[in-house]
Amino acid sequence: MEHVSSHHWSERILLLLRQGRAPQAEQELRRILQADPTDALAHAWLGMCLLDQAKLEEGQSEAETAIHLAPEYDFAYYLLSLAHLRQHRQPAALVAIEHALALDPTDPNYYHTLGIIRFQRHQWQAALKAAESGLSYDPEHVDCLGLRARALTRLGRRDEAADALGRALHQDPDDAGTHADAGWVALETGKAKPALEHFRQALRLSPTSEYAREGLVEALKTQYWLYRNFMRFGYWSSSLSDGTRRALFLGLFVFTRFIPVLLPLYLVLVFMSWFADPLFNTLLRFNTYGRHALSQTQVRQSTQFSALLGVGVAALAASFFTKSDALNMLGMVAMGLLFPLVGTWRLAVPAQRRRSLWFGVTLAVLGLIAAGLAALHVGPPYESIFFGGFLIGTVLYIWFYALR
Repeated sequence: MEHVSSHHWSERILLLLRQGRAPQAEQELRRILQADPTDALAHAWLGMCLLDQAKLEEGQSEAETAIHLAPEYDFAYYLLSLAHLRQHRQPAALVAIEHALALDPTDPNYYHTLGIIRFQRHQWQAALKAAESGLSYDPEHVDCLGLRARALTRLGRRDEAADALGRALHQDPDDAGTHADAGWVALETGKAKPALEHFRQALRLSPTSEYAREGLVEALKTQYWLYRNFMRFGYWSSSLSDGTRRALFLGLFVFTRFIPVLLPLYLVLVFMSWFADPLFNTLLRFNTYGRHALSQTQVRQSTQFSALLGVGVAALAASFFTKSDALNMLGMVAMGLLFPLVGTWRLAVPAQRRRSLWFGVTLAVLGLIAAGLAALHVGPPYESIFFGGFLIGTVLYIWFYALR
């Protein structure tokens, strides 16, 4: 395996990556590849540099090039799995990491990645098995220790989870990933204050850690009673299978038909399941810590959400006093468009996101035409084919998204 043998430059590239200097490492690797474009190891490390800079498609391309040049190079399959995973392509990530493990079944990093995929799929027992397999080759592997703790927490084995995290922190008290794992475990067990401390420590050690930043945002949102209890419900429901979770929501809806007094509670649950994140992210913008913890994407999304929600509420309030059908319809359209707005954000696969976006644009056009016709007093406002199309499309979007 000539192209994946040890290279004199590899230690310097690794040092640059450990120092967080991925752009400099990328420049050196590109110079190396200009001299030898068939160097599989250089392509793989370039892929790692690109992934570290969130250049996911370019990183994926370099990993695929390394595999093409050296089909038995397990590290390249590991990088390909990371690239797919960060682009939310779990099936492809799973195939790649299983290939890496087939070539080298002794690397704990590979088992950690396999466990992350299983964890994201709510396969807690499989995630635990992967973490423990990694630990069998390196009992002190902090990432596997942290993953094992999170899986144990989801399986209800909290004492074992605390012990695993204690071992990991004892092994490396300055590991940002371990502190972030400890924060998530504390959060999932309802301990918001320790979670905040662990996330802050993780960000102190690794200021660019997205994993820790997301945890800090979640921990800050638990100061709100409604979000805190919804989050507990969310963790509980995530322990159910996909089919059981769908049946639960459908069953609750049917149940409210027989006990109408429970309908407001069901509607709050539905509202929170769709809009909790943008709503409480908006509230965090008025929080001293929260406004700095939110990412630019979260700030932009909360602005779009609050603007559309504000238009809806203002139009409905104005219609109440003016008895205007056009304003009432405009308010209903704005409120209905919140569903495809938030639904589109949640979709990670580009093709699915584009379809959702265009579906939402179509609904907006139908709704605005209907409101315009109502303002011009063209026909009965609520019997318009455009308004009917908007209502039917919105209901179909909600149910299709929920069932998906």
